Amino acid sequence: MTSPYKKEFLAMFAARITLLALALHGGAAALEVEHLSSVAQDSRDYVYFPSHEGLLRYDGEHLLNLSHFSALPSGLARDIEISDTDVAYVLYNSGAVWSIDLRSLEARSFAETSATNIAITHESLFTQEANRVLEYKLSTGKYAIRLSGKTEVIDLESGYGHVFALASDGLYQFQKGMSTNVVAQTVKVGDIDVTPHGVVYFANDHLGYYSNLQGTTLTNDSIKRAENLTYVAPYFVYYTDGDSVNEVSLTTLEQTREQVNSTRKTYLSMFADSKQQLWGLNINEFGIVEGNSRVSNFTVGSPYNILERVNGSWWVGTTKGVYKDGQPVEWLNEQIGKDFEVTAFSTFAGYLIVSTNDGAYSVDVTKRAVKPIFNGYVINSTVINEQLYLATDESGIVRFNSKLEYDDFHIINSMLISNEILNVTEINSHLYISTAAGLVRASEPNSVFHEYQGQSKVTDVAMFNSNIYMATYGDGLYRKDGDDWIKVPSPKYIKEIVESQNKIYLLTNNGIHFLDADKSATQLIRETQDHAFMIGSMRIVGERIYAVSDSAFLEISNSSEFELDAPIVSYVKSANGVSLGNTSLTLDQDGWLDIAVSNLQYAYNDRVKYEYRFNGGDWLSLHSPMLQLNELAPDRYVVEFRQRLGEAWSESVTYQFEITSAWYNSPTAITAYIAFVVAVLLVAGLYVHFWIQSFHRVYRQNREKLQRSNLTHAAMLAEQARVLCSGDDTMLTEGLVKLDKVLELLEPIAHNGPYLGDQKLKSGLDLLQVQSNLQAKIKVHFDVTLGRLKMDKELEKDVYSVVYHALHNAVLHSEGTFVKVNIHKLKSQLEVCIEDDGVGIPLRSRLHFGEGLYTMRDIAKAFHTKLRIKTGKKGTSISMMFPLIEPERPTKDEIQRDMLEKM
Repeated sequence: MTSPYKKEFLAMFAARITLLALALHGGAAALEVEHLSSVAQDSRDYVYFPSHEGLLRYDGEHLLNLSHFSALPSGLARDIEISDTDVAYVLYNSGAVWSIDLRSLEARSFAETSATNIAITHESLFTQEANRVLEYKLSTGKYAIRLSGKTEVIDLESGYGHVFALASDGLYQFQKGMSTNVVAQTVKVGDIDVTPHGVVYFANDHLGYYSNLQGTTLTNDSIKRAENLTYVAPYFVYYTDGDSVNEVSLTTLEQTREQVNSTRKTYLSMFADSKQQLWGLNINEFGIVEGNSRVSNFTVGSPYNILERVNGSWWVGTTKGVYKDGQPVEWLNEQIGKDFEVTAFSTFAGYLIVSTNDGAYSVDVTKRAVKPIFNGYVINSTVINEQLYLATDESGIVRFNSKLEYDDFHIINSMLISNEILNVTEINSHLYISTAAGLVRASEPNSVFHEYQGQSKVTDVAMFNSNIYMATYGDGLYRKDGDDWIKVPSPKYIKEIVESQNKIYLLTNNGIHFLDADKSATQLIRETQDHAFMIGSMRIVGERIYAVSDSAFLEISNSSEFELDAPIVSYVKSANGVSLGNTSLTLDQDGWLDIAVSNLQYAYNDRVKYEYRFNGGDWLSLHSPMLQLNELAPDRYVVEFRQRLGEAWSESVTYQFEITSAWYNSPTAITAYIAFVVAVLLVAGLYVHFWIQSFHRVYRQNREKLQRSNLTHAAMLAEQARVLCSGDDTMLTEGLVKLDKVLELLEPIAHNGPYLGDQKLKSGLDLLQVQSNLQAKIKVHFDVTLGRLKMDKELEKDVYSVVYHALHNAVLHSEGTFVKVNIHKLKSQLEVCIEDDGVGIPLRSRLHFGEGLYTMRDIAKAFHTKLRIKTGKKGTSISMMFPLIEPERPTKDEIQRDMLEKM
């Protein structure tokens, strides 16, 4: 019915269906789609569905309505064809045909027709109308009538460069602008599908095949009903007959299989995808009918089954006896007995060895003779060097020679770590014995080496690619590396290893997995994931795998292995629209980004998980196949995606995008902002610096002005005192008062603040402590250790000034309860520290530049030292280090003058 890229379905315009693209064999959740009519697949394996909402694109994970992101109409679409350049032609219910480039999404109106079906070639688009066929040139849109005047045109199909139509008067082929009636007959009902060398058709009551190479027709009159003809390369044609899907050979048209579909369904249409998997559509499901494997139901009620090829037929050992071609081998089952379970098959010494839970039997198939050779539970059997080894559950290994005579093996058995044997394998002239307690390597007569012991049973061992591999039931697959066993990413519960030339197969309860020679992890054969397998349930014949599971007989091509390829970025949606297939994107900072990933697997996809990472960071699980991003900082980002299936990972795919800032958030703008702030801070700093300097200057000028005013006042008072002192006692008294006032005005000027006078520093400090304790409501403690230290008089005055101002500020402003004054000599320096437990110096007070702080800073500057102020809620500490300056020795004249003054 369809070409490999064109799949057309019976129109369902009045019905609503649910697309379960993966629900039949494990996959995504149901996709709600209405009025689905046909399907097509492009060269990149994307699937497209015409629907009542327009054209939908499906990647196995996401359904994207292309009509929302292009000029394509969103009305009811009924058919689609895709050219070899990935341009889709969509037929709408109105008869309008639109074209859309599936990569760029450029869409345009192509033609207005009355068609109900379309077909395509490299150069032309053909349209099927009620009684004629038209051909439109893809390059120009011009059309010509190729078939007309018919009672009815029943079907139209194209593929492999050919176009055929089934009309009321026979089968027509279109080529070189002409139509030829290649099979002339009256047709009332029928169906066709194109093959590489002709067309298969059903007309009225028989199946036919026309070969355009030979110009001959082949028919099969025994097939009276066939709908939904679908060619699957290279040799088969499938059709529906009621609720059954049947298979015929293309070369003979002979029916090869009936009821290919394991579940009986009434399909409305079928198609073969690019991987030659057969899909079907019924009223509410869309899923695989059959892939590269052939699956036949095997329902005898046996939980596990094994397989052996006997005289060209497949024999199946079950928990209910031996079966052949789905029927019990009654003569064999009767001789073995009732209620036995087959555990292993082997061909040895011209006999079929049937192992069971009750014992082992030699079977002469030709004579139908059965003879018991061992009584007991046999788990497995192996033939090595013309000897038969039975692996038992309690008796260790039982061995027979080529005459089926018991061959003693008790010495090796006595040295085994367990008598429950699961398999015996020969590698490099050694016997590797898989047991419930570990792996043993044995060489006769009495050499035994314990290769491995663990918590899980060892089920099998094999040599592959020059390495020894060990399978366990519970801990997965191991590879021997020197004396160590290295774990291989694989399923945990492995029952058997089956070797082939370029890979090994692992039989599990969850499908058959395999390991390639160039891979470091196992992969799943996807058709087998829903099946459980036992020891001995798989055989390899040529390029095909034959296996029997708990419910089916499987024939699998090696090409059907699950290739865990790198995923693809299906599309990227943002505020700018949708982007298909691009590897990079640029967005504004305020934008959002949805990155859709897929592996383009439309079945057997439920166990595949996705992971991602940013800029080479750690891999993170992606819980859905969509990465949603927003509020990203402006930068270039590289995000990688990969698939994970169990402990196997695919290669990664990379997607790059850049988040750009608005002009006010750009790097240039930020640099300008920083430069502006730095300039403002610099100007503010300079302003504060010059303001402080001007304050200092004004403060000095005001102080000098005050001092001059005081000097003038003092001079006036001194003159008045001189006059008064020359009078009587009353005037003398007034004159002395005037002189005291003069001294009061002159002292601050002479000593620039606190006055020490002729006292030594120690005496002045003692007096200051007494005065402070008497006058202040705060406890003051002095700790002064000067000893007999002699200091320069000016140094003593400055030290006293610092102590005075710091103590004065603490008493008046600290609001504390305690002040401590510490003065100590430290080598060649004098440390002065005044501490209180008050509330600290507020910032406004530190910027106030009072006389005390100003004077202390001025003194520190004069001595080239620092005034350290530490202040907080727990108090204030003011400290300064003074250099020790000793007083100069007086001269002889100064000493004499001093003595005369004292006399």
